[in-house]
Amino acid sequence: MKSFILKNWKKIIFGVIILIILSGVSFFLYIEYRPKFKSISIELGTDKISVNDFLVDPMYKNNTKIITDLSEIDFSQVSEINIKLSYKGKEEIVKLKIIDTEPPVVEFQDILKYSGYKIDPNDFIVKKEDKSEMIVTASEIEDTSEFKDYVVEVTVSDIYGNKTSKKCILKTTWLKSIVYVELGSEFSKASVVENYDRDQDKISQEEIDKVDSLKVGEYILNATYEKRKYTAKVIVQDTKGPTLELKNLTIYENKTTSKDNFIKIVSDVSGEVTTTLITKIDYKKIGTQEIVIEALDKYENKTTKTAKLTIIKDTKGPVFYGIKDITVNKNASINYSYGIKAVDANDGNCTFSVSTNKVNLSAAGTYYATYTSKDSKGNLTTAKRKIVVRHDQADTNRKFDEFYNQYLAGKSILGMTSTIKSVISYNSSWGGDDPIWYGLTNNSGNCYVHALLLQKALTKAGITNRLIHVIDKTHYWNLVYSGGVWRHYDSTPGSHIVGPATDTEKFNSAAMKGRDWDRSAYPVAN
Repeated sequence: MKSFILKNWKKIIFGVIILIILSGVSFFLYIEYRPKFKSISIELGTDKISVNDFLVDPMYKNNTKIITDLSEIDFSQVSEINIKLSYKGKEEIVKLKIIDTEPPVVEFQDILKYSGYKIDPNDFIVKKEDKSEMIVTASEIEDTSEFKDYVVEVTVSDIYGNKTSKKCILKTTWLKSIVYVELGSEFSKASVVENYDRDQDKISQEEIDKVDSLKVGEYILNATYEKRKYTAKVIVQDTKGPTLELKNLTIYENKTTSKDNFIKIVSDVSGEVTTTLITKIDYKKIGTQEIVIEALDKYENKTTKTAKLTIIKDTKGPVFYGIKDITVNKNASINYSYGIKAVDANDGNCTFSVSTNKVNLSAAGTYYATYTSKDSKGNLTTAKRKIVVRHDQADTNRKFDEFYNQYLAGKSILGMTSTIKSVISYNSSWGGDDPIWYGLTNNSGNCYVHALLLQKALTKAGITNRLIHVIDKTHYWNLVYSGGVWRHYDSTPGSHIVGPATDTEKFNSAAMKGRDWDRSAYPVAN
């Protein structure tokens, strides 16, 4: 054998070399031409895959890529998808299976409900998670009217048949397990008993009285019914912000204010309220700005309200108070400052002056005193005050004499009557305390004013006359004696006959409307 090897060693070595080369070539061809990719399965909801997941061997990770657009794949649905990949330009197609084999992750809970409760499977679930849609079911219990523990099997299934189940406990009760009471609110048995009419006697009033609804805190109420113990937790809490009501303000430029001036009402049942001006006021800004004020109670409950602050320029002068018309007798004295104030919105009380140079207290008439006041900004205010100086009889006589001399002197009885009728117009006024003055001052008056004016004129002229009226005193005129006879004269504007007229003519005139006078009281005019 040894000699054979020695004789043929070259052939042996050559054969080994050939064998090695053929093995290498075969391995190279296997590596180069075998499938580079494999089909894979991923769990529903997997949000990231790469070309490495499809490689049969990591050695091919270079020069590979996924041709299929993975962004178009819905990874939230179970499915089987063809995936095209390439290695050194050579394409292969494999399968991507999206599967769901995991059951839902569920946190169950036991529940406490009132008698007569109808099973709702979702009440037993705290939370549940799955990559697909879920359905919650529970075993049925027809009657839950007894106060006891019921076993309920609750199942959460996904749409691909994966399930998670648990037996939960349903406890039925008549007493609310937890009750929240707002601080200051009323608390009674009705607050904690579910069916008050049926169950109010199952808990004592002494337990109810443990709760102080005016004090924040937790209170435990206990009751026993049919040898079973029940507990309720009552939590008195303050969750409401304080009552806060604001008002708008207006101030003048160069003035300041405080938050308290905006607050109209602030209160809280806790008794302690802190108010804060949130807005930084810009006192240089003329106009309106929004002001925010916050009210905070001792339990950190907040109420925020807004008001408006208007800053205005001072362009208005003081306002006068107490200026009223004055009526005085001739030659009276007047304290023009008595009861008068000039008040400025910015400066407060201001000084004022009074000008009376156009007031003549020695002569009857209407005059005006002028009041003037100026504020610190130079804004000026003036106001006029009416001063009426009463006339006296001498004034009336003088005024009548002027009228007589201008219109009536030298005229006949008929002339004077007609003149008064045309110069003095008609109104319904009787002329007050001095009809003559009224008629001559206002150039008007009723029949009584006209009759008195004619009477005074006739008397001044030395003519005998009488003032006459109908029985109900709704009309006045004059009865004049002239030429040895009495005749009727009427100076009232309108349809009354002027005269001279006899008794018959006067009575029958249309304006008399059948009204008569007391014939026994006056001379006869025939």
